[in-house]
Amino acid sequence: MPEKEITSEIREFLNTRKALVLCTCSNNMPRATPMDFYMEKSQENFNIYVGLAPGRKVKNIEENPIVSIGIYTPLDTGKIQGMQITASGKERLIFLREGEDHFEAAQKIVRGKRKLILKIIPEKIELLDYDFKKKDYSRFQYLEF
Repeated sequence: MPEKEITSEIREFLNTRKALVLCTCSNNMPRATPMDFYMEKSQENFNIYVGLAPGRKVKNIEENPIVSIGIYTPLDTGKIQGMQITASGKERLIFLREGEDHFEAAQKIVRGKRKLILKIIPEKIELLDYDFKKKDYSRFQYLEF
């Protein structure tokens, strides 16, 4: 699929979803946490923001800055669609704390008053959509940044 088209498909998929599963790992113990998420209004990136409460997922990211995100379409819709987002490194997993640079801008993106926000800058987005076959494309498409 041409990059412009997959970019559009990814943006449409993300714009119509509100929940993700954030997967972290520490000491070979994985943790999957369902969360709401928010996107920047910009069409120039796919940055994701999640409001965090202190806990295991925060400690996991601090110890092991690699995350995987799963977002899917419920099966009762009759569609088989899912997205996997990968991000790693402290330059792509940015904790924004109340009172620090860029926090207020992120707070305007995330609903509800937060004290800690995680900005996730994807390095790879994979989209599985069986409807792509109708357009003669592989059902699996991806973008790497």
